[in-house]
Amino acid sequence: MEQYSEKVMQHFNNPHNVGEIPDADGVGTVGNPVCVIPDTLIFTNPDIKEIKNISNEFRVLSHDGKYHNVELVHRRVYRGKIRRFTVNNLGVSIVTPEHRILALKTGKRDKFRLYKEYMPDWYAAEELKKGDLILHPIPKETNDKQKIEFDVEKPKWDFKSKALPGNIKVDNSFCRLIGYYLAEGYVRTDKCKGTVGFTFNSKEKAYINDVLILMKRAFKIKSAKLVYSKRKTAIDVLFYSARLARFFEKQFGKGAIRKRLPQWMMKLSLVKQKALLCGMFRGDGYVDLKRQRAKYVTISRTLAYQLRLLLLRQKIISNFSKGRAYGIHKESYLVYIQEDDSLKKIANILGIDFNITPKRQNRYKSWFGKDFYYTTIRDIASIDYKGLVYNLEVEGAHSYVSNALTLHNCGDVMKLYIKVKDDTIIDVKFKTFGCGAAVATSSMVTDLVKGKTIEEALKISNKAVAEALGGLPPVKMHCSVLAEQALRSALTDYYKKIGRDPSSFAPKTDIDQHHKH
Repeated sequence: MEQYSEKVMQHFNNPHNVGEIPDADGVGTVGNPVCVIPDTLIFTNPDIKEIKNISNEFRVLSHDGKYHNVELVHRRVYRGKIRRFTVNNLGVSIVTPEHRILALKTGKRDKFRLYKEYMPDWYAAEELKKGDLILHPIPKETNDKQKIEFDVEKPKWDFKSKALPGNIKVDNSFCRLIGYYLAEGYVRTDKCKGTVGFTFNSKEKAYINDVLILMKRAFKIKSAKLVYSKRKTAIDVLFYSARLARFFEKQFGKGAIRKRLPQWMMKLSLVKQKALLCGMFRGDGYVDLKRQRAKYVTISRTLAYQLRLLLLRQKIISNFSKGRAYGIHKESYLVYIQEDDSLKKIANILGIDFNITPKRQNRYKSWFGKDFYYTTIRDIASIDYKGLVYNLEVEGAHSYVSNALTLHNCGDVMKLYIKVKDDTIIDVKFKTFGCGAAVATSSMVTDLVKGKTIEEALKISNKAVAEALGGLPPVKMHCSVLAEQALRSALTDYYKKIGRDPSSFAPKTDIDQHHKH
């Protein structure tokens, strides 16, 4: 693990001269564009979408566990090496080498102790290695609705359909019912006719009775038709109501591949979401007592990734993978739960009580902190790439979450403002997006340059910045280079504005050009 000096931590935690000078005499901006490939999946509100399909109308999940507005979408052509990350339990994401990833470097020391003692940082993809830790935010936003409006109007020509309540109470019973629908439910919608149905194994009579009770409690529907399959191995539970069918279609999707949760349900209390998980796992999931694992299967990509977020909120570790699907669908999504504590939690949600034999395995490959899920990088590959890449500018948090990585929407980007009087820099401020070393070097260079003449400022090198901070880890020396470049860029801008030739001070550094981005 690369450790920062005390001076670096001081400037990172309490940076000096932060901000901007509106009437600056010189402004310098340096940094690196960072991007991901077009098919990268990004958590949006309330779906998961390829970054190529995201616009500034979307909100995305950020490192703080909240959703933020997308301000701009950037697209460019990239040719060169790109990094392919395979992350334990999460999946694969591909990023440009400079892209900042929220991570914890581990070295050869114990990962769990590092998690307790060290602070995560934004590392460039090329700085990370197999075995380092990725941090995935735990969704934090909660808006525990007590009721929702039944928002499907009765058609003027409809004189036969049953009366339905104007408002639906959102309680544990309703959430469990929706869980059953997501797993085993379907709708048929015609102009004047409609059906909400649930298909169960004929042995699952307890679940059938539960659905009958829940539908009566939520929608005041007292009757249902039970239809047995030819071999009497399955039972369809049918509720006839066109308005109710359209309500389920509008809120939760029609057809197994389009099943999904509305965003308001993703923000319900943990207790209500436990009831939702109970219904889902009773339908498309199970707990295997012999193998001591739980499994959930769906062909809906949206629902699969929403399930991941629901489990993260419960601090349940799951293994996410793709598999084959039967029929016309090409793939399914499989969620396994095998870690001891997580298996106990899902069993408890389902009302199953059984003893779990502790596994002989490294339990610290994945775990939860207060705000993040920590899991290891299983593999990193460097591959050649030529084509479009994308990036998002995100309001406030400046980050977004892919299916496998938490990404900063910038590389190390520094902006330096200077105010000059009588050839002396009388004021200087900075704005920096980047890792702790980027912030610290920006802060330090402002301290070093304030009050200096331009001639004196030109003598400040990246080595001087690093030494003033008590040194930098080798992989972070490029941050001092950016600090020097930002200063020289601001001075160049000032010279151009006053009509002087800036070519006399080309950027110089004290480290190999290989470390420049």
